[in-house]
Amino acid sequence: MSAEVRIDHQGSPVETTTWRTLLVFAHTFSASTRVAGRAAVGRLRPVNVDRVLDRWCDHVFGISKTTLRVEGAEHARGGPYVLLSNHQSLLDVPSVVASFPGRVSFVAKQELRRVPMFGRAMEAAGIVFVDRGDRAKAITQLTAARERLAEGTSVWIAAEGTRSKDGALGPFKKGGFHVAVGLEVPILPTWVEGTLGVIPPGSLRSVTGQTVTVRFGPPIPTTRRSVESLLPEVRAALLALSQGGGNPG
Repeated sequence: MSAEVRIDHQGSPVETTTWRTLLVFAHTFSASTRVAGRAAVGRLRPVNVDRVLDRWCDHVFGISKTTLRVEGAEHARGGPYVLLSNHQSLLDVPSVVASFPGRVSFVAKQELRRVPMFGRAMEAAGIVFVDRGDRAKAITQLTAARERLAEGTSVWIAAEGTRSKDGALGPFKKGGFHVAVGLEVPILPTWVEGTLGVIPPGSLRSVTGQTVTVRFGPPIPTTRRSVESLLPEVRAALLALSQGGGNPG
């Protein structure tokens, strides 16, 4: 599995601060304003969203002085894919976006839609919202994810459906698997490591001088596969990636 440093802040001093986190939020609000503004006047195009996301990722990693390493990027070329990964931190989203070599959207919890400006921008950018408290409604909402994939855009979904507080891989939700099987789109196992050490859940205090690694494993075909048969295979692939490997067993 090949490795590369995608964003380099190696050697940055280790500091624990709150102001850096707040500055990232400010840049996020600014980026959201640009996206929502273009959408309001009918001038938002996918290329605009890509540029804003690229700049946003640069700001996030630059402000937090975080190094981003990518392993297995050769597995992520082509697609589209349903990226199924672990989820530990707010930093997971920019880590995956900055690491994936193609266009990628993602699934987010319904509550984020209500965040002023941010929710409107996410919706305009094609982010898929799901109601985690209503299974039937969430399945219906995932139709939007199928639309993204049909357009050639890969979709990232947290396999557990929410953030892990201790880094352990929890039980999987089946929504992402149903999307992949329904469209016969390969699943791309994705492991994000190190974000918990930068900003843990429920905290505004972030730590500089850290390294985040995103690992992509070989795509798993879903044609003529059942969700139940894919669940243990994807879990094994993610656990293998968590140990630094690309193949289970």
